[in-house]
Amino acid sequence: MQHTFSITTKATLLFLGMVATGNSFSIENDSGYQTLANTSDRIIVKYKSTIHSSKMKSMSGSFALTPMEEATPVKRTSDGAHIFKLSSQKTLEELQGIIAEIKQSSQVEYAEPDLILHPSFTPDDSRYNEQWHYFDETAGIQLPQAWDSTQGNSAVVAILDTGYRPHKDLVANILPGYDMVSDLFMANDGDARDSDAMDPGTYAAECNSYRSSWHGTHIAGTVAAIGNNQVGVTGVAFQAKLLPVRVLGRCGGYMSDIADGIAWAAGLSIPGIEDNQNPANVINLSLGATFIGCPKTLNRAINAARQQGATIVTAAGNGSKNASMTTPANCDGVIAVAASNHEASRASFSNYGSLVDVSAPGVDILSTHNSGHVSPGYDTYSSAKGTSMAAPHVSGVAALLYALKPDITPDEVKQIITMTARPFPNRCIGCGSGIVDAAAAVAAIKEDTNNITGLTQLYNATPITGLAADTNQALKFFIDVPEGADTLSFDISGGIGDADLYIQYAEEPTQTAYLCRSYQNGNAEHCTIKSIKEGRYYVMVDAYAAFLNATLVANYTIIENDPDRNFQNLKDYPIPDFAFSGATSPIDVSRSGASGEVDLIVIIKHPYIREVTVELIDPEGGVHNLKGLEGYGEDLVEHYSLQLGDIPSEGRWLLRVKDFGSHGNGYIDSWRMVFP
Repeated sequence: MQHTFSITTKATLLFLGMVATGNSFSIENDSGYQTLANTSDRIIVKYKSTIHSSKMKSMSGSFALTPMEEATPVKRTSDGAHIFKLSSQKTLEELQGIIAEIKQSSQVEYAEPDLILHPSFTPDDSRYNEQWHYFDETAGIQLPQAWDSTQGNSAVVAILDTGYRPHKDLVANILPGYDMVSDLFMANDGDARDSDAMDPGTYAAECNSYRSSWHGTHIAGTVAAIGNNQVGVTGVAFQAKLLPVRVLGRCGGYMSDIADGIAWAAGLSIPGIEDNQNPANVINLSLGATFIGCPKTLNRAINAARQQGATIVTAAGNGSKNASMTTPANCDGVIAVAASNHEASRASFSNYGSLVDVSAPGVDILSTHNSGHVSPGYDTYSSAKGTSMAAPHVSGVAALLYALKPDITPDEVKQIITMTARPFPNRCIGCGSGIVDAAAAVAAIKEDTNNITGLTQLYNATPITGLAADTNQALKFFIDVPEGADTLSFDISGGIGDADLYIQYAEEPTQTAYLCRSYQNGNAEHCTIKSIKEGRYYVMVDAYAAFLNATLVANYTIIENDPDRNFQNLKDYPIPDFAFSGATSPIDVSRSGASGEVDLIVIIKHPYIREVTVELIDPEGGVHNLKGLEGYGEDLVEHYSLQLGDIPSEGRWLLRVKDFGSHGNGYIDSWRMVFP
């Protein structure tokens, strides 16, 4: 039986809204899940009540939904709508075309795609639940939805502030910076300008500052604290890199030093100083002074940095006055950020006015900090308020955009952030275009990026689900791997059909040119690349036979190249079958002291990993079980974190692997130990 359908205005608006933002569009619903505009193979059709029930009952088996598309009735929803299954997975654009074709009927109340929903990415940092400013539905910046698409990989954000402390939740993301403080008293570190951007403390009774602020460390944590590491907090762009430029010390910092810091951060040359090898995409200025009009010194530095492609984000100021009286917020070309609160309104202390571009949360912002009152103490976390805390939210969102489109211009960044900001629920005069919305900003940039490249970007440890292709078709992806990454792996799993996996560095793979290929029967495919380079890896998922509902994920681990902390064995050790002695791979550790928390990265090649057990044996003979007779598929690529306490680190460590099955032989490929 063939039907034609009509689509209501409500459904039309839904489609137009989703297509306008491209395949990256997402909507958060009450359950905390989001709709990912990828594919679906079903349509929901609600008939008008005038359709006789006998016609409904007569539909069985497949029938022509349109002249080009067959559909099979699946079920009815609680409100009487019918679900039809199409012959294959369709993109939202294709679904829109089908629905446009069936809109001719007057018998249908509405029709829409039966969207596939997925959980939004949520980091496992222990205090993430306290970072309300990221996920609060009314007052937050909607980060979880943005993280499904980008986490800031490869972007560089300069923090021009008091310097940084090597906090455990920051240090892996910190690049070599510079101390631009030229005054010895302000510097408080015994010298003037040098390449050490660490914060020695800003305690200064002379300026009524009776406790060091560790301001730069707090700002850095909001931008790019390490995410998904089960520790503390996460940053807005937690895979971005931080470039610390110390421009503030005791009693503040001179404008001339700040101007030099802006120029240096952007990659420009400063006389007598080694050039910055990691020019910033974004420069965060959570600082200011009362001054009507932008000083020429700052104006020239900001213009020069923007010409280099750097976006400048500034705090609007905390005087509850017009931002036109605060510099550099009043300089042309910057993104001036006011502070909002839990109620999604302007924070009482925040500056305001026509020069404010956008607002961001600036109250009760939890971030990385230090316990020291005068000089540095131990790592802590602390909540703070101010437009200083609001600005790094916007800098982090800008980093997400640069990660998706590295050649984006500062003007484009500003336009996207301001145009996609979420309006205040209540009128807020002088608060800019609204509260920065990370999800909307990322969706806007991804539409253009995907259309240009024809590829879908992968992000570390972030699965892409619902993949489908017809026989001999291919889906194409890429992932940008940062410096210091180790053990890159790709996996396809789930669904039905037969997908093959091809990986290539720096260019797209083909069926004859690839770095790694996996072509098992079905969709269980795996590729591991040990000696990886910084840069772009391309992925092709080829349909040897048509497949549906497959999942693709890429994983890598960031390892610091510190010979006092990192030890590895890259030799292959065959694993004998049914031998209780198993195979052992040694690592001789020369580091002294207690082991503490140790990270292990283990790669074992085996056709049926369920048959394999893995143990770590410490220098004192203690056995630590890593894996039992469990798991599915082939090969093991795993990251273990062990609390080894006072066990001495020095001596011979052994990785022992036993094979208790008969499904083929395997070997220990490599393993690595990383000490704290």
